[in-house]
Amino acid sequence: MPVAGGEVHAAGLADLFRSLRCFDQHQDIGRVCLEKVGAMPKQGVASTFRFGTGWGMVRGVCAALGASVVLVPSTIWKKRVLLGLPHDKAGAVQFCASRWPTADLVLPGCRVPHDGIADSLCLTEYGRLLEQRS
Repeated sequence: MPVAGGEVHAAGLADLFRSLRCFDQHQDIGRVCLEKVGAMPKQGVASTFRFGTGWGMVRGVCAALGASVVLVPSTIWKKRVLLGLPHDKAGAVQFCASRWPTADLVLPGCRVPHDGIADSLCLTEYGRLLEQRS
């Protein structure tokens, strides 16, 4: 996720989405799957607001680019994607490591795979599975 000053960088995110249209820059981005989220117990007001602002920026970029957004509860995408694996962060990392062995889930300066990257890849896989059914 493009970040500037600790916040989602909307223009950078839009550029990233546009770059996904490899062969035809006029092609529609299509559908974007986002996890349906809500307030978390005992999370501070400031951090909740910051998270909501970032999430709203992602939705705004999708809207500006004409991409339809599908909000998916984590229980739904985990049930569909993490077949036979634990429906938790470790299960998502395990799935991604086996599905995409060359994907680098470890950020620079870190030693363990980033579960947020794994969750994003799993949501992408869920979107791919939705497209297959269409």
